[in-house]
Amino acid sequence: MANAITRAQIVDALDANLNRMFQDGLTSWGEEYRKFFNVLNSTKQSEVDSYESGFVTMPEKEEGVAAQFDTILPGIKKTYVHVTFALGYELTEEAVEDNLQTQETFNKFPTALSRSGIETVEVVAANIFNNGFSNSGFDGVPLFSTAHLNLDGSTQANRPTTDADLSVTSLTAGLTTIEKYVDEKGLKRPTKAVLLGVPVDLWNVAEELIGSEFKPFTGNNEVNALQVKDLQYFVWHYLTDTDAWFLLAEKGQHMLKFWWRIKMGGLRRGTDFDSTNLKHLSRMRFSVDYSHWMGTYGSQGA
Repeated sequence: MANAITRAQIVDALDANLNRMFQDGLTSWGEEYRKFFNVLNSTKQSEVDSYESGFVTMPEKEEGVAAQFDTILPGIKKTYVHVTFALGYELTEEAVEDNLQTQETFNKFPTALSRSGIETVEVVAANIFNNGFSNSGFDGVPLFSTAHLNLDGSTQANRPTTDADLSVTSLTAGLTTIEKYVDEKGLKRPTKAVLLGVPVDLWNVAEELIGSEFKPFTGNNEVNALQVKDLQYFVWHYLTDTDAWFLLAEKGQHMLKFWWRIKMGGLRRGTDFDSTNLKHLSRMRFSVDYSHWMGTYGSQGA
């Protein structure tokens, strides 16, 4: 009977004078992770991504001289292994029998369990960004790094050399950097940031930077050049660093992936024969990570 909900946990519900039972943890911010990840469905135990380079720019060819030939460079494989998450609750039969306000108590438990699953998805997904300056990824460096190694041996950065707080200057630099990305052979990689992701602590800064007709934080009535970039911002409530901020290209231009193997469905219900306790369980399987850093940019803030 470990962790079973007994009459002791719902003692107020056994009071005939109870008017209403309020239960915490029944509402959520919604599926915020979908703003940042390509959300896909999987029917396999894992999913594998890889990539390869293109070719260098075409050189001049002299008349009568053999043309130059180039080769494709193989990329780095990324495997998404789906992880199972599960949680349940158990009710003693006596708690069910003696509860006088069933609709006000037990009927809310499934909603609370679903809320637990929603929160889990958001936290696990957001941790790709929360740990994006420390945990190494497919290429041996963090998602946001100054030293991403291209297949041709050159390097690129998708974070500033010195991290900076969100401002006109730092955001302008980030937008410029992301449009200067090149591919594995040094050709221009057409990439444009469309989404600015911020923690709730920076909502006002993001609004002032993007929503203002004039250049923010000055009294000169200069035109706000950031508006021509058609950049949108989104407050992700699960970002933990209060001054970190991120830029993302369109989903087709970045490789942040969330794979659903098994979505959270209806509750599994059953009765334990020995204890006569009633059991409810919810389960899901998914994986979330990135296959390449392209189309992303981030700063930890100063």
